[in-house]
Amino acid sequence: MKLNCYKPLALMGLLSLPLFMSAQTQTAATKEAPAVVSKEATHEILEKISHGLDESYPFPDISKKYIATLKSQEAKKAYQDLTAEQLAKKITKDLRDVHKDVHLTIFFSKDYFDRLTRTVTNTSTPEDAKKELEKQRQNNYGFDAVELNRKTSTAYIKISGGFHGDQEAFEMAASAMNMAAYSKNIIIDIRDNGGGTGMMGRFLAGYFFNAGDERYYLHGYHKDRKNDIQEWTYPFVPGKRMPDSKLYILVNKRTASATEGFAFAMQKMHRATVIGDTTAGAGIAGTMIPLKENLVVFLPVKMVAAPGSEEGWEGIGVIPDVPVKGDDARTEAESIIKKEQDEATAKTK
Repeated sequence: MKLNCYKPLALMGLLSLPLFMSAQTQTAATKEAPAVVSKEATHEILEKISHGLDESYPFPDISKKYIATLKSQEAKKAYQDLTAEQLAKKITKDLRDVHKDVHLTIFFSKDYFDRLTRTVTNTSTPEDAKKELEKQRQNNYGFDAVELNRKTSTAYIKISGGFHGDQEAFEMAASAMNMAAYSKNIIIDIRDNGGGTGMMGRFLAGYFFNAGDERYYLHGYHKDRKNDIQEWTYPFVPGKRMPDSKLYILVNKRTASATEGFAFAMQKMHRATVIGDTTAGAGIAGTMIPLKENLVVFLPVKMVAAPGSEEGWEGIGVIPDVPVKGDDARTEAESIIKKEQDEATAKTK
């Protein structure tokens, strides 16, 4: 099966998709109950999921167990007489009972299904692109704020939206980093950031190393190891670099996927102090594939780990250097900075 290059959907985005419950009322205007998915359509959905798992899931032993479970449950008629939403929930639960991969998700969404199928058939309109662009611009490509504290020479950068890989997203990131360029302490707050593209993490990381000092950032493992990817920080970033600034990265339980990767990589390279809660543990990247009956699967296709290792943060999360409640992470970082400055001042007296 050829996997289309859909953009990975952030973990929290998947988990927060609205559930369109069909509430019934005993009136003349009662809405018709949603139809159940036919046996033929269900079989086609299961076959497409199984084929994707067999071809691209990065752990063959687990994918075999997934596929066997789907076949067994279908044989037991566990997927009959279910609406599309019920079917999505049932398949997802059955798969996670085999192995809890929080990325592997089947969900019901007419909007996502339509967008994906329009992309596949090249019927996406200029209006679609315009709406998406306007949405991202209104969201500042995930960047919420840059605050500068002259007293402590600290720059605080809040990025609660997803990591984007568009030209304008990099321009936004460069603007934020350039505002912070002369601060001795940088706090990057990625609490509640559900992920996106790893390109943004690599871009941000580049600011904290000297030019010419590119770093092996992460390694992406595929089922076919010939397709493995070495991910490096970028050799060029616009503006001033900050190789000597102290970097603090704030995380919480809702920091997931590509944003976890940024915290994980910077921690492994001993370039940042990670503060907050253990993160979500979503260390497998993937792609969205439209199925049938407005169902979509987020299919994991790449496990991400530290260079020279097959151990990442999948199912474990990024363990903070300074564990505190996520809500207290910024206060803790600022306290550490102040304490260090007070100690440095005392030594000069």
